[in-house]
Amino acid sequence: MVRTSALPASAATGAADPGPSRLGGRLTVILLAMLWPAQMLTVAGVFTSMAQAQVAQHFHTTQIAWFTLVYALAVTLVTPFVAKAGDLYGRKKVMLFVLSAGILGDLITALAQNYPTMLVGRGIAGLYGTMAALTYASARDLFPPRFVGMATGALGSAAGIVLVVCPLLGGWLLDAFGFHGVLWALVGGVALGLLLVLAFVPKIPPVPSGGGFDWLGGLLLGSAATALVYGIGQGDSWGWSDASLWALIAAALVLAAAFVLVELRTAHPLVDVRMLARRSVATVLVSTAIAQSAMFATGTIVVYVTLYPSIPGVSAGLGWSGTHSSLVGIPAGVVLLLVGLVAGVITRRIDPRLPWNAGLVLSALGLVALGFFHHDALELMLAGSLAYFGGGLVLACAGILMLGVVSHREQGLASGMFILLSNLMTAIVTQVMFAALNSGSRIAYGTRFYLDNGLRGGYIALAACMVFALLLSVFIPRVRPSDQVDAGEALSAA
Repeated sequence: MVRTSALPASAATGAADPGPSRLGGRLTVILLAMLWPAQMLTVAGVFTSMAQAQVAQHFHTTQIAWFTLVYALAVTLVTPFVAKAGDLYGRKKVMLFVLSAGILGDLITALAQNYPTMLVGRGIAGLYGTMAALTYASARDLFPPRFVGMATGALGSAAGIVLVVCPLLGGWLLDAFGFHGVLWALVGGVALGLLLVLAFVPKIPPVPSGGGFDWLGGLLLGSAATALVYGIGQGDSWGWSDASLWALIAAALVLAAAFVLVELRTAHPLVDVRMLARRSVATVLVSTAIAQSAMFATGTIVVYVTLYPSIPGVSAGLGWSGTHSSLVGIPAGVVLLLVGLVAGVITRRIDPRLPWNAGLVLSALGLVALGFFHHDALELMLAGSLAYFGGGLVLACAGILMLGVVSHREQGLASGMFILLSNLMTAIVTQVMFAALNSGSRIAYGTRFYLDNGLRGGYIALAACMVFALLLSVFIPRVRPSDQVDAGEALSAA
């Protein structure tokens, strides 16, 4: 947003105006109110991951992967449109809409009498998965430059709170009321997010970006993503040399190429391909999307390790209760939270690439450790804490890296692309993880169970994703510390 008042001396000399020296009561309340809605994607991931073991056995399905994938695909499809709507109509209005639609989707999921209906509900609920794009972009509008990085880091590292509190709540609900209790709690969680936004987040004016919605681009992108993800998902059952699988992958590549051509020619593209042509933006977007996806997918494997039964020759699960599993996960969640908060502070002064790269290395090492050491509580706590130490750096620095490579005017579009790619990568990474899991699995009682070598393969596959993100990160150019980013017309801290 362009300031119309007289510029301070710092602006006249080209220096960024840091704003007030303290956050203040009003901005603190706004930040706290945004933390929970910003994490709705993570909240849904925790609750549904804990529920899916019972869901798979209740509906006797071997296709439980789609319980996660349909949600990720839905978020991928709608995120660009939601981000654009936030620019056109104001982000608070759009937040209220997507949270309301998400409640409807979760109600359908909780009330479903069969697995296909449950998947429909999960797809509709994917609308609120776009909340992260809206809140990250809003932080730049609501907070002074001095606190933009801190606020963005807090929005990301709040996943640590979610990963401590939600598993405890979900474990108790799972033990006491079954998977339906967990799904109903998710309905309540989204409703809480709606109330917080309605009561405490101020109106955010539209961003003058111009243009309408790129429906053709959305159709092409959605078709490409669906073909690719579905094809990878069928690799285990069809065989990786099957002609139909490779036909789907080829179709996805053709549709993706058509999407790029359309985006280059349209006046108001769904994704700014030219922005992606900038090395700084492309490397940050792709590496952060892959790393975050791998980090969140880690929570899915934990379900198969801890909540699936121990059946010799069929399932290598530990057969724990939901509460026991949650208690063992507390140390890793606390580590993630504390590390994320520290990362949000230190990146105000140093190049965010340093903690980011350290996070990738540590999380990869932790995931490898989990692959070999996941047979009792102590192993899971120690190896999990190492993985989540790196994960805290990854989750906190992802949004901060993006702040350093795009302008305020580009933030809404960049946040939309960030969440879009993150969810597309979540779908792809999840399918890759399941391909590794399925290589060591057995089907019994209409349900797929996982052996120890399958669980190890799943963790190693996620570690490989972290290493790939690290290799991409080598090409990220220098990124400005968060204190130096430009921001919108921040609210008064009073």
